[in-house]
Amino acid sequence: MKSFSRNQHNKGFTLIELMVAMGIAIIIMGMLVGITNVAMGAWQRSRAEVRASRQAKAMLDAMAKDLECLVVRSGNVNEWLFARTEQTMPGSTRDRSTNAAEFIFFSAATDRYRGGAGTATDLGGDVCTVSYKLAYQDPLEGLDNANSTFVFYRQLLDPRPTFDNVLGRTDLRAAFMATPGNNTFETRTTAGGNNTNAKYDFVCENVYQYSITFRVDVTTVSGTTTTVRPVRVTLGENATASNLRLFGDRLETDATVGGAMSATNAEIRTGKVTGVEVSITVLSDFGINQLKTRNFANADAKARFLAEHSYQFSKSVDLPGM
Repeated sequence: MKSFSRNQHNKGFTLIELMVAMGIAIIIMGMLVGITNVAMGAWQRSRAEVRASRQAKAMLDAMAKDLECLVVRSGNVNEWLFARTEQTMPGSTRDRSTNAAEFIFFSAATDRYRGGAGTATDLGGDVCTVSYKLAYQDPLEGLDNANSTFVFYRQLLDPRPTFDNVLGRTDLRAAFMATPGNNTFETRTTAGGNNTNAKYDFVCENVYQYSITFRVDVTTVSGTTTTVRPVRVTLGENATASNLRLFGDRLETDATVGGAMSATNAEIRTGKVTGVEVSITVLSDFGINQLKTRNFANADAKARFLAEHSYQFSKSVDLPGM
């Protein structure tokens, strides 16, 4: 009769085997968690970049479209374009934009009369006043509150009020600001249902800063040789200029350009504006939220954070008939 040992029937895993199996499982799970974190981070960065590019496209396309229809008439003393670095940068008391500008000019905008050109609402004319402005506020309520962000607005003043109040003036900004409604951001409460003459339209949000660079062709005469060369005049706190105004008979600016393409202020003032480049920085939603609460150790730490959570875009436009 054959007999069997009890130990042969009850044999199982040893403690060492269990520990080895658990160690392998932990390593595999750690690798999976790491891969998942990397994938999630890449997805979030990709999503933030796509959203930022959409914001930038909305802003740059709107400005390019208006600038391509820029209206300037020579042989007069009237002002046709006004650009100046903001006197007070938009932003909260703890964080402000690094660059922004007031930008007002005339354009033959196709969306005049709220898209009603050629209809009963069309009061005639095609020359509109266009203004762009960066503000820090709640885009829905028009107030500075917990939901505030950097919001970019466009205002279109229709041809009829443009002709009555702004066109043919020697101080474009003063005339524009004197027109009712043009010196404040209108909200859902204050705009009124029938007021189509002065409304700031939301373009995009999270635009932390934007700069305007004018391409000016400067003519230099040396003996019998005449040379035309382009110089870049950038508006900004630490740039080459803080203002540029275009009149029917002259160009006024405080610009002085150094470097390889240097030009004196006198040379630039006798130059010809031939193009505009708009550069913007769009922050991610995470970046905007962190700016409201995070305390940075120093300026370098803040700069590194902004570089990590922001995206830069630019667009150049050749100006017509300049």
